[in-house]
Amino acid sequence: MPVHTVVAPASAAKPAPLPKSRDAAGGTIPSSLLTWYLGLIPYWMEATPVVKRRLLLRTHQWIVDRVLAPEITLAAALGDLRPDGELTQILGALVPADRAAEWRHFIRVVVANLRHALQLPVTRRNEAWVRWLFLIPYGANTFACDRRTAVAGS
Repeated sequence: MPVHTVVAPASAAKPAPLPKSRDAAGGTIPSSLLTWYLGLIPYWMEATPVVKRRLLLRTHQWIVDRVLAPEITLAAALGDLRPDGELTQILGALVPADRAAEWRHFIRVVVANLRHALQLPVTRRNEAWVRWLFLIPYGANTFACDRRTAVAGS
């Protein structure tokens, strides 16, 4: 019986390689984590209101720059997470001045949850832990940021 070889035509367009980032141990971020993050981009980009989307994406940038970067120490990252620390200031600057009071609680919750996550023992820091970091701002409740609730509750 003759054997037939089937050759698929080569695709003219190759997908661009994913950028290589570093994890806390100095290696590259696992492809499963990148795939997970990229798969959730529609959710990140559809977060509402728009202020929440800005806060969420800027928090993600902070996680990459200050937690996953191998040259950043835990002490430096935790310093950013003080109530008056760098992340609070960065996120606060993204909120329109006339809505700052509405979003103050949300920012405090995000920063406090990130601080808690960074204080967990190193043995608990794995890929699931990193995913949790990215989910913290997405899952933070915005009910306190609703104008009616903020006025009544603050």
